[in-house]
Order: sequence, then C-alpha cells, then structure tokens
Amino acid sequence: MATLLFFPQYILAESKFDPNYLISDSEIQNWQSMNRSDIQAFLEEKNGAIQSLRAMDVNQTTRKISDIIYQASKEYKINPKYLLVKLQKEQSLITEKNPTQKQLDWATGYGASDGIPLDDPSIAKHKGIGIQIDSAAGIIRWYYEHVGTEPWIKTAGKTYNIDDKEISPSNNATAFLYTYTPHLHGNKNFWNLWQTWFEQVYPDGSLVHVNGEPTVYLIQDGKKRPFTSMTALVTRYDPKLILTIPKSELSRYEDSTKISLPNYSIVKTDEKYYLLDFDTARPFISYEVVQKMGYNPDEIIDITSEDLKNYTIKNPIEINTTNPLGKLVRVKENNTIYYLNENEYRPIYDDIIAKINYPNLKIEKGNSKDLQSYESGPTVLLKDGTVFGVEGNSKIFVMEKGKKRHIASEDIFNGLGFDWKNIIWINQFSGTTIEIGEPIYLRAKIEINQNNTSTTTINNSIVTGSSSTPKADNSTSISDLMVRTPKDQTEIIGKEFDTDVDTYLIADYDTEEILAGKNVNTIRSTASLAKVMTAYMLIKEGINENSSVIYSVEKHKTPPEFHKYRIAEGEKVLKKDLLDALLVSSLNTPARMLAETSKFGEEKFIAGMNKQAIEWGLTKTNFIDSYGGSVYNETTALEYLTIFKKTTSNSTVRSHIEKKYYAYDEILDKDKMPSHFDYHTNELLKETDLPFGIIASKTGFIYEAGDNLAMIVERKTDQKRFVIITMGNPDHDNKSDEPRALAIWAMNQF
Repeated sequence: MATLLFFPQYILAESKFDPNYLISDSEIQNWQSMNRSDIQAFLEEKNGAIQSLRAMDVNQTTRKISDIIYQASKEYKINPKYLLVKLQKEQSLITEKNPTQKQLDWATGYGASDGIPLDDPSIAKHKGIGIQIDSAAGIIRWYYEHVGTEPWIKTAGKTYNIDDKEISPSNNATAFLYTYTPHLHGNKNFWNLWQTWFEQVYPDGSLVHVNGEPTVYLIQDGKKRPFTSMTALVTRYDPKLILTIPKSELSRYEDSTKISLPNYSIVKTDEKYYLLDFDTARPFISYEVVQKMGYNPDEIIDITSEDLKNYTIKNPIEINTTNPLGKLVRVKENNTIYYLNENEYRPIYDDIIAKINYPNLKIEKGNSKDLQSYESGPTVLLKDGTVFGVEGNSKIFVMEKGKKRHIASEDIFNGLGFDWKNIIWINQFSGTTIEIGEPIYLRAKIEINQNNTSTTTINNSIVTGSSSTPKADNSTSISDLMVRTPKDQTEIIGKEFDTDVDTYLIADYDTEEILAGKNVNTIRSTASLAKVMTAYMLIKEGINENSSVIYSVEKHKTPPEFHKYRIAEGEKVLKKDLLDALLVSSLNTPARMLAETSKFGEEKFIAGMNKQAIEWGLTKTNFIDSYGGSVYNETTALEYLTIFKKTTSNSTVRSHIEKKYYAYDEILDKDKMPSHFDYHTNELLKETDLPFGIIASKTGFIYEAGDNLAMIVERKTDQKRFVIITMGNPDHDNKSDEPRALAIWAMNQF
C-alpha cells in the first residue's frame, strides 16, 4: 500500500470558521496560484456571464475578464483567487448569468462606501469592472505598504469591535479584509466562498486512506465509499495509487455506499445471475448462458438483493452475446484502437489509455469491416483520478468527469500526496480531445514545517517542435536561460505595450509601416521561425511535393533533444506531408529530410538561405541549420518582418502554414504506426472569440531564444491586416498569453 511522504510536513486546520483568521498572509499574496488559462477555466466552470465578457481595463484597453484579473494579480502580487471570491461576494458575478450594469460597475465594491449613493459624482471614477478589479487588488497591496504609517488600517494583534463582537485578527491579511469590509457577516461570506472553492478537494476517482487504519476509500461524487475487501479494491484499481491523508481530511467527506464485491464477478440473487462491471450489473438471460460462457460454478457469489441495490442494471447478456465486457480491436487501416461494446465502437487515440482503462482486455488485430455492425460512439478518455501529462507540455493534470484539471504547482501536487512515478503521459492528440476543467487547488490554510522539508521534482523536457538543450538541473528555469536585452538598451517605437516579452513588432501588412515596437533591431535567435525560409527555398527550388523521402538515421536525424519526429529507419513519407510536419507541427527532422534531398545537398541549401537573405537586404540575419536549432540562427524582428511577409506571400508556403490541423499516412511503414496527425503549434488558432483571424503563423522556441511567434492577423471589423511578431517571451508555460494580449491591444490601437 502506498504511503504518503509529504503530509508530515503540513499542519492542516479543521474547516471551522474563526473570525480572527480568514486567510493567511502568504495565501492572499500568492499571485502565481493561477495562470491566465486557469482563471478562464474557473470562470467557464462556474458558467457566469463574465466568462465571455470583454471590458475596459484600468488602462482603457478592452480585455477578457480573466485577462484583467490576471494582470491585476500580477501587477500588485495579489492572489487571483482573492479577486474571484471578491467578485462573487460583492456582486455574485462569477455565477450570475444576466448581470446588471450596476453589478458590473461596482463589481468588487471598491469606493462604494456605506451611506454614499452609487450615483454620487465623487465616486464615479471607481466605476467599471476593470477599474474595480484593479482597485481591489491594488488596495490590498497598498495596505501592506502603508500598514505602519496609516493608523486607520487595521493590523494583526489588535482588538476591534466589529458588529458588536470583539475581533483580534491573527494576521495582517485578516485585518486588511476587515479594513476593506468592516462587517462580520460580509467576511464570513468571504470565508465560506473561499472554503467552498479553494479548499483541498480530492477529485473523483481518488483512492485515499488514513495512515495506520486499514480501510481504503474511493472518492466518488464528492463522497467516500469504503472498500470492504482488498479483492474488491484490486479488481478495480492499482493499489499503488492509494493516497495517505490526514483523518481530518477524510472526515470532510460524507459516507457513501460500501464496495464489497469483486469487479467482473458473477453473482446470484433470487435465482438470477449478474455480471458486475464497476457500478453496473448485467443480468444473464438464463443460467444456460452462464454455463455456455464457461464461468466456473464455484466462482459464483451468492448475494442478497440489498447487495445489488447500488448497481445500475444494464442490458441483459443473451445466448448470442459475445464479449460481454467488450473488446479492444486495433484496426490495421489506420492503426487506431477501438473499444467495442454492445452496439457501439469508441476510438482510443493512445495505447496507454487502453491499458489504463481496460487492463484486463488484450488488444486484438482487426480491420475496418469489424466496425461495420457497430455505431460510432464518443472517444474513450482517461478514467477519473488518473494523473497525467501531455507530451510537449510541462503541465500535470488529474482527470475528473471527462475533464482535465490542472494541478497548478509542485506544492499542490505534493500536498495532495500524488507520486511523480504514477504520472502517465499521453500523446498531444489525445490531450487535445480532453476538455479543460477547473484547476485543482490545495487547501488554503496550510503551514509548511520548514524544519522538515523534502522536495520531489520531475524533469519534464519541453517537447515542442524546436526545444533546445536540456536544462542543467531543475533549479534553472527557462526564464533564467533566455537572453534578454539590457533595460538601458531597450528601444521603444510608437505607443508602448507593457510586457515582459523582450521584443515585439506590430506592422501594417500592406505598407509594412511599423506601428509599434520594442527592440525591433535587436539580434535574437530565430528558433523555429527559420523554418519558413527553409520551406520557401524548397518551393523556390521547385520541390515535387508528390515525391517522397526515405528516412535515414545517418543522414537525417537531428540531435536527440531536437528529434521529436516519430519515424523509423527506411520509412517513406511524401514531401508535401513533410512540409506540414515542418510548418504546422514545427518538427525538426523533416527539415533535414527535405534539405538533404534538395538539388545541391543540405550544406549548399543552407548557404542558399543566407544568399536569399542578403538579396532581400537583410544584414543581421544568418542561418546555421535548416530547422532553427542552433542559437546562432539569428535575425531581428524588423528583418523577420521581411522574411515572413515574403515567404508567406508564396501560395504554396501559405497553403501549409495556414493549416490548423493535418493528418497523413506514411507511404512505406516499418513500425506498424503509419498514421500522423497534429494541430498547429500556435495555440491561439484554437480560440474562437478573438477580435481577429489568424491568416498565417509560425512559432519557435529554444531556451536561449524564449518563445517566438510571428502572425499575420486580420481584424474582424474592417478586414485590416497586421503583422505581429514577438521574440523572447520568457513565460513558456503560458506562451500564448502575451501575444494574445498584444494582438488585442493592436486591434484597439491602430
């Protein structure tokens, strides 16, 4: 049985309202508890109107509410969870589906003091949800900065009369909440919301037990179901997934029905026989069917009707029923696994999902004809409680009710007692089919015992199309390795956009006028932005897209940290499909496969790329390889404007780079995995509510470069086009956030 090594470090408090302690100082200032996408996922989960609302922020820029919350949290170093609770506590805006203008104008109650009419001109400057969110975060930071100089700010250790009750805040965070809202009822509402939303909650599918006690429980529908035998447990779950939790945590869950019977067992009650399949029971039409299927009479379990009452009765098993538990078939035409059960087939896009969900079923060989008598069903996803990552992404998720819930930090992962060894990794395609759910949080009131700490880390390599050399150790971040322009050398053109991105450029597509920019003449590593020049030169040379290339490890393989293309020695792929892999997936090995088979060989091909740059008048651009792996592939944002516009003006380049998705099969398959499919590496292409359309785009990343992105966008209101380039984005985990914000800003400014 697994033992949790982390909880001895934590002291967890009972969930009982203490008016002297509402929230810790560290928690209210934990501004990194949620990223921008976490905030948006939370809003969508609560399903209020503001999930899709755009409003003016404090700088009069129109943004999503999640973006406004994120920016305010980042600016003032205040927890975004605090702002979410504040919006609900004051105006119910997180869940309100039809908010009034008054609710939006006074979203966090800032400036709306008791006794002052809301239409009073003296407080009009505080109106507006963007200003309200900014002010709610800003005032808490102001309290921290002025607590020793302003005597009216309530402080820890002093006693105050709040609604005729003596309150002695045990920390400044609690004191500041009473300063902001000097009422007991309002602050209890704050505490209740925080407890409800951000308490430590184990997701459905979790196996938990208390150290020293024998009973293991399944968390299901927010309740705990005890296993009465180890057989009942191991026939359903892997015991290594059991989490050890404090008894106080277990007591928070309401008791639910026991799990007593082994899974997949045959049971008998009232002369009827059933096959148990997790929480369902399928009746056999007769005992003769039980015999025909070869079940051993000695293994049949006698039960009472009471034992069966918590099972859902499903379709009966008849004499002609085959594979009552379903079966797994790998179809040779597309190498995809399907789960066949009843009259339905359901695709499984990763072998590990089949193994996790159906450990007792072997994968059989089949073909498309095997599916003809079945109806198409939904994709098989991971089962509840599975902790997983998606290849090419450093985020860790836990599965619950068909959605992936982001585990936002290592502290949360360790605090919940998950084991790094139990993370399973699924491919990118499978990961994108899973809907995003609300992030998972650790209980708010946790104190870490600094005298007894142990850190468990995991070295996730960033498997993008062009990852650089691995980090030397886990203490070094991507942001630390990225090359930056010194502040005293930073140059701004036009209006300034506030961002940590090192370089940006916004240009009019038709005239190439630079409308705004930062460090546009600074030389930076191209990373995979180089690939558009590779594609352009291949097409200029006259590539035959319907010809093929045979993969050779000796000739084509990039260094291990760059070789992410799934291909075996001797496999044959069409050049048009390699161009998709190059420009859409941003894979590196296809660049070498194409360049090596060019007319003059790879070395002269790269020389041709540099010659073309010179012919275009680009004096600060240099190419070392065909895929952007070397840090010495260099350009500036200003020169890349020329490269990107000229290369994407080629209709063939455009036809590949504009794709959101592609799929193809190898011409010659050697490893029985011929099918390839992927989405574009620009995650903004998945968003449907942007005020612009993306005509063409290319991403790039190596550690020294940071994240790069070049886009041609078209404003939806008037079809005006812009080129937007960002280089040196240090926030790899949220690489779309700043380019999105910059592009939206551009739509409003120019």
